[in-house]
Amino acid sequence: MRDKRVIAVDWSGRSGADQRRALWLAEAVNHELIRLEAGRSREETVELLIAEAEQDSELIIGLDFAFSLPVWYLRDRSLTPRALWARLADQALTPRMRSLGLAQWMNSPDPPFWTTAEGHALLAADQKFRRTEIDVRAAGSRPKSVFQLVGAGQVGRGSLYGMQALHQLAATGFRIWPFHEVRLPLVLEIFPRLLTGAVIKSSQSERERYLATLRIPDELGRRAAASDDAFDAAVSALIMSAAVGELLALQSKPDDLIEGRIWQPLQ
Repeated sequence: MRDKRVIAVDWSGRSGADQRRALWLAEAVNHELIRLEAGRSREETVELLIAEAEQDSELIIGLDFAFSLPVWYLRDRSLTPRALWARLADQALTPRMRSLGLAQWMNSPDPPFWTTAEGHALLAADQKFRRTEIDVRAAGSRPKSVFQLVGAGQVGRGSLYGMQALHQLAATGFRIWPFHEVRLPLVLEIFPRLLTGAVIKSSQSERERYLATLRIPDELGRRAAASDDAFDAAVSALIMSAAVGELLALQSKPDDLIEGRIWQPLQ
């Protein structure tokens, strides 16, 4: 069987030039890192992924953002995940979003999305997270709620932009796990902290120490050590490449067909 290509994208919800600096793409084949680069916008990255799959459909992609919202939100609005992605692609999840556009709406969103302490207080504790995020938190990681659109480490903005990307990828033939059965080209949700472990990613020396244990060409290793975004993309691609057989055997559980599932390697 031909070696499968794996691409991991450390996604970003930032705007302007910051987006191009923070969004990193890494590719690995047969447990070895062969590409690590930044400089693209979200739109350009999606175009690249589509072009890569057109050239070679034997492709597995990991994207670092939430693929859906908590089940109560979707059920209250009679939305499926695919309908959610389509609404966001149209920038029309709510009437105000349709009027303002997604980028401006995120500065003053409709509840339960929030940017202020007052908005956060309106969200009940049991409404904040998807089941998969609760499972990850129980394992020691600390993902933020997708409803949070402000503050350090928030993932809400990137996830809403990311769901727009899922709509485009699904329309061009990608299978989005766990909403679709596994078939290549395949896209799955990753959370780099689950894949890197407890390394202190804010420290370059700690990143360098961790990377020295992996199969990375010197130049790509230096690039991966230079920022936590590059580090996350590189390590995620390598961990996924080492688990290709597991990825191709993934099953979709009924409980995950609305909220999605963050992929975790088998222990």
